[in-house]
Amino acid sequence: MARLLTWGFLALAVASHADVFDGSVGQRLVVPVVDKAALAAASVVTAVAQPVKQSGADLFYFTKEEAAAANSLFGFRPEARGFVFDADVPAEIQAQMRGDLAFIAGILGSGTTKLHQQIFGNMDGAAYAKFFETRVSAIGMNSCGSGNAVACVIPFRGPSKMWLTKNFIRFSHPQVSRMMVVYHEARHTESRSGNWPHASCPRPFRDAQGRDMKSIWTGAMLAGEPACDKTPFGSYGSSTIMLKNIAKFCANCTDKVRMDAGFYADDQMGRIIDEGAKKQMRDDFSK
Repeated sequence: MARLLTWGFLALAVASHADVFDGSVGQRLVVPVVDKAALAAASVVTAVAQPVKQSGADLFYFTKEEAAAANSLFGFRPEARGFVFDADVPAEIQAQMRGDLAFIAGILGSGTTKLHQQIFGNMDGAAYAKFFETRVSAIGMNSCGSGNAVACVIPFRGPSKMWLTKNFIRFSHPQVSRMMVVYHEARHTESRSGNWPHASCPRPFRDAQGRDMKSIWTGAMLAGEPACDKTPFGSYGSSTIMLKNIAKFCANCTDKVRMDAGFYADDQMGRIIDEGAKKQMRDDFSK
């Protein structure tokens, strides 16, 4: 085994001559120089073969290193043009997904905030449909690393592919909250932004009333979990902005939809752990 490891290292190096001072003149020693391209390729293989272990406490997550490895493997992709379902996606899940996306595509807005304009454009169904269809090229089935997960993006398995779990139709959550998860994941397809990896929540992690912060989906504790954001533009931040705008400006939503959007937006706002980012969002919502 030691010999194999030695040969594996030498395969990543090439010989180079360097002067070494040892009390004599003209002595030269052959020193291996690391082949950086080969090491980079090896790191991609390692990241793909050994993805970060999921805790199961919240939605699927990945590291910055995994996102970088995926970008090295796939490169930056052009915008998608619509999406297709894999053959193994059950008909009822396809129907649920299409119905939810049709609901979002039918929204009419009476206004928008500046942050929403930056991320999605106008607060209406056409903008939401374009946002999704230019980012997600395929939808398949996957466990997403946890029995609690609903959907995920796994960059090293294709940066523009979204994966659904059977929980997409099992969890008893409002339609607008399912779209919160789906658009959260759509944000993760943006490879030019490193796929917007999550930030780790602080430990301890409590709300304004001193209660432990928990996942609204699973009830799991979030302290120390990579389940937060430090920017309004990440996956948690952008989905919060989307829901807040639906709650404020949706002209053809029912009171129930607007109430649900506001409720889940307030919950997701708790995932923003940078005070500057949180203030930026609050100021945006108040205008």
